[in-house]
Amino acid sequence: MSKVTKKILTIAAIILVVIILVLIYLAFGHKKAVAPTVNAPQNQAKTTPIPTTAKTPDDVLKNALNLYLEKKREGLDMQNGPCLGKIADDWVLDIAHNPRQPIDEKPENQCTDFKNGLAGHFIELDPEGKLIKLN
Repeated sequence: MSKVTKKILTIAAIILVVIILVLIYLAFGHKKAVAPTVNAPQNQAKTTPIPTTAKTPDDVLKNALNLYLEKKREGLDMQNGPCLGKIADDWVLDIAHNPRQPIDEKPENQCTDFKNGLAGHFIELDPEGKLIKLN
């Protein structure tokens, strides 16, 4: 086998390995953000306060999912699409339906801090804790 043939085979093998690694990453590297279920084991007797500072959208989403789980454990009915409140500086968490329903438009189910300009961003989760919108 000539040196050129060996180089071509080596390059082809490297390209194949890179393609396989990229496919594995794409298949298993990204997971949807979903709130833990109410039946998830509790590591603490009481939940910790939601931090008000968040440096990244991921931090804000984690805060939102933690607050969602806390309210779910408290027995709050999420089907009404309530505003769960502040999750970070300038961020609030709202529960809504996907697609939206008339109950989502009721003033008592909307975040007044966002409507009044006290919060500039919101996260919407559906009643099951699945992300609808991060704005």
